[in-house]
Amino acid sequence: MDDVLLATIAPNAPPAEPDGELASVVHLSKSRPWRVITIAGFEPSLAERQALYAIAAQHQTLIQIHADAVPPHSWELLVVQDVDGVALNRAGMLEQLWHKPPYAMPMRLVRYAPNSRDGEVVDGAVISTRDEWNIFRMRVERMVVRLVGDALAGTGRGAFSSSFDPTRRRPHRWPLAGRFDHFITCWRQRLLTEWWSIGFTTMPLNDILASGFLGSVQWLGSRAGTHYLADPFSWPGTGRLLCEQRSIVEGNGSIVAIDPGPDGTFHHISTILAGSSHHSYPCVVQDGEAVYFLPEAPERGGTVLYRLTEDSDPVPVCRLAPGRRLADPTLFAYGDRYWIAYTDLDIGEHNNLCLLHAPTIEGPWQPHRCVPVKIDVCGARSAGIPIRIGDTLFRPGQDCAQTYGAELVIHRVDLMTPDDYRETVVTRLRPDPSGPFPHGMHTLSAEDGRVWLDGKRYVFSLSSLIRKLARRAWWSESAPQAIRG
Repeated sequence: MDDVLLATIAPNAPPAEPDGELASVVHLSKSRPWRVITIAGFEPSLAERQALYAIAAQHQTLIQIHADAVPPHSWELLVVQDVDGVALNRAGMLEQLWHKPPYAMPMRLVRYAPNSRDGEVVDGAVISTRDEWNIFRMRVERMVVRLVGDALAGTGRGAFSSSFDPTRRRPHRWPLAGRFDHFITCWRQRLLTEWWSIGFTTMPLNDILASGFLGSVQWLGSRAGTHYLADPFSWPGTGRLLCEQRSIVEGNGSIVAIDPGPDGTFHHISTILAGSSHHSYPCVVQDGEAVYFLPEAPERGGTVLYRLTEDSDPVPVCRLAPGRRLADPTLFAYGDRYWIAYTDLDIGEHNNLCLLHAPTIEGPWQPHRCVPVKIDVCGARSAGIPIRIGDTLFRPGQDCAQTYGAELVIHRVDLMTPDDYRETVVTRLRPDPSGPFPHGMHTLSAEDGRVWLDGKRYVFSLSSLIRKLARRAWWSESAPQAIRG
């Protein structure tokens, strides 16, 4: 009986007016009350509409899609809006935002009780406006489904403080600007390759956080070659650094230990972790006398916590989140628990912050109540171990709106428990436009009076271009066969 009524009420027709005392809960059976919610502010595709219906049914809720509904409304109303309170289905809104600087779109989900004009923000997100138009449109639709689903499950993030910088918003532009910007971006990605290097500054952390200025940076190996270094982390007690080493042509990275010199040179000490899989972001944490090492290995179930010593190979301690793909997993202690901040690649490459927590460093590791705790392409992805100054914890994040690792955003952690999370932006660290690495930075770590970071610039590499063209030709030939199969 319930399934039949769900199928007949769910299609997008204007909702019927309630009779007499009928409120936002209807009884479809004698045993279970069902909630009725109208979704407004966006017109989802058929696939996303069906996803909304399926998620709603899991929470005994009937979803009615009525894109132009406005408060006050007969039923409980969820409206998808931008940060100015404008519904996302306004004519031409998404076309105006697509591939437009600053390449980020804040959105929010607002709840209105039946017959009420007073709304409550129940969730929000900041998503990228880059990539092809169809991908951007799909990204918006899937984010609407996620926000609504989390709101129904009671795991919404509420009215959060985003990392989006409103001062970078631009006025409206000519209609074809998005297509032109997308064209330029595609050719830049084809012709140029990312080149990273690592460096340090001796400017005190307090001054960096107060001013947003890094001071003079001493770079190690600024000339482009066959391999680059990124993701620097200090190895406590050794004077060495762990970092990612990656070929400019081949895809997989490895973890190496280096001995940095004071004159911008370094010596390769050893390879810590390598193989057929990609390894990067070698997060290193000292806990008592032991040193732990948590590298990124983005294949599903590939994240492993190791114990690290100078005279032997890393020793596996435990495997984390076996069903998930973790990017930039960051281990740290806070309060009475250990935490791992990471980006879930099944949710998005750069737009989410998720948390695991455990009573001991070896587990058992449990997910935070909200997965993710933050959805924000302008600062969610981790950029180094959180920094403690006095009683305050500061979390470095990456702004990936304009490009991967465009700049660093430092957040003050205001609240972090297994059930809640809040943070506030305190400063931004931008690459020096006149320096050797003007196009990005995405890792920050500090020890012994030095603050380590990495920097990015785009370079032309003939070997990398040939590899891209070969991969593109292979895809053109194999894709139709894969589709037919």
